[in-house]
Amino acid sequence: MRRIRAWRPAGVAAVLLSLTATLVSGATAAEPQAREPAATARPAAAPGAAVAKPVINGPVFNDPLGTAAQRGAVFTQLIALIDATPAGQTIRGSVFELEDTAVADALIAAQRRGVAVRLIVDDNTRDKGSAAWTSLRGALGTDDTKTSWIVVCDDRFEDPGQDNVQRGCLPVPPPGPAYNHNKFFVFTRVGPFDDGTAYDKVVFQSSSNLNDWYKNESYNDAVTFTDATVHDGYAKFHEDQRRLRHSAAGDSTYYWSTPTGSPYRAFFFPRGDANYGNPATDTIVNALDEVACAYTGTDGKRHQTDIRVAMFQFLGSRKQVAQKLAQKRAQGCWVDVVYSEGDATVEGILDAAGIQRQFCNFPNGPGIDVRTHTKFWLLDGDYNGSITPRVYTGSHNWTGSGLRSADEAMVRITSADYHAKYLSYFYKIRDTCKARTP
Repeated sequence: MRRIRAWRPAGVAAVLLSLTATLVSGATAAEPQAREPAATARPAAAPGAAVAKPVINGPVFNDPLGTAAQRGAVFTQLIALIDATPAGQTIRGSVFELEDTAVADALIAAQRRGVAVRLIVDDNTRDKGSAAWTSLRGALGTDDTKTSWIVVCDDRFEDPGQDNVQRGCLPVPPPGPAYNHNKFFVFTRVGPFDDGTAYDKVVFQSSSNLNDWYKNESYNDAVTFTDATVHDGYAKFHEDQRRLRHSAAGDSTYYWSTPTGSPYRAFFFPRGDANYGNPATDTIVNALDEVACAYTGTDGKRHQTDIRVAMFQFLGSRKQVAQKLAQKRAQGCWVDVVYSEGDATVEGILDAAGIQRQFCNFPNGPGIDVRTHTKFWLLDGDYNGSITPRVYTGSHNWTGSGLRSADEAMVRITSADYHAKYLSYFYKIRDTCKARTP
């Protein structure tokens, strides 16, 4: 589904950059409570001043049931990175629903101090006409030959004043729907921070869009890491989005990935195929094909492989993934799935295979329904002979359009530390949803 729900921000939550400790996965869930009043302004750091260090080379998780700081943890992480980008550097971002005023203010402040800020957004961002869009367009301009800019994937082909073209920057129907669904920023350099450190070629990849719904009504994650090869891959993807948005034909078979050999690997979509459901060209199926369901651990004992999924949308248009999970369960893997939008096709396949699944959608106050908006899956077991745990996360839902007809990015992280933090968050989402979903 292209649009989840219409939302207009009610205000900007206070940005508490000093509370870095609330960003890590060990934060304790709080009981539902009244929302704090919105802040009216965000204090700017003094020019050249070191800023509080956000999470680098690790994940950040929000808690929609927590305090304002816990709900906005992903946003706070992103703003800290923007604030720490020095003059002469470049920020590139590609985002679905960029409507948060505090993020927009941080990007504008970066541009004013001499940072090149280059943003690609979906037409939903433009058509809502939010204050964030209006201010960014006014400050950055819309000429993508300049140093800084903000552009929409389909604006080269729209009639004046009309939203009459449905496409991404790369994908063009058929198949459809085609749209830019990304949620990433990359930074050529950030720092120095208050501990004296600075980092080159930083990637921020999230499941979160940027308006208040994603703070208050959904679980979301973000990873921030340094890796020159993956950063440069994202920069190429961003430039190809900018370039191909000028092409009427686009490139619906764009798919590629960065090389192996690092803990981090990025995958860029769409991965076009005349057969929408072809498992041979499904990236998730391809990864699961490498999984063995029993292995010998470092302790010399036999273990089963565990596969855990926390996915916003898991639909029948990707039934090949459900079928592959069913095969892995039959081979002895443990499979555990949490999702917020599914259908009878996927649920039927999972149930027939004896796979544990948990639907996640529960009320948390008037007009507030909490879901998981994450798009991650975890592997703890044997992957082609390697038993280092893995995390896959990004903007990629398990839907046909997420694979075939949307601008998307997904990152694979091979790391026991990342996996342990994501596993804790997975249990938190699953157990909360189990206790509270009607």
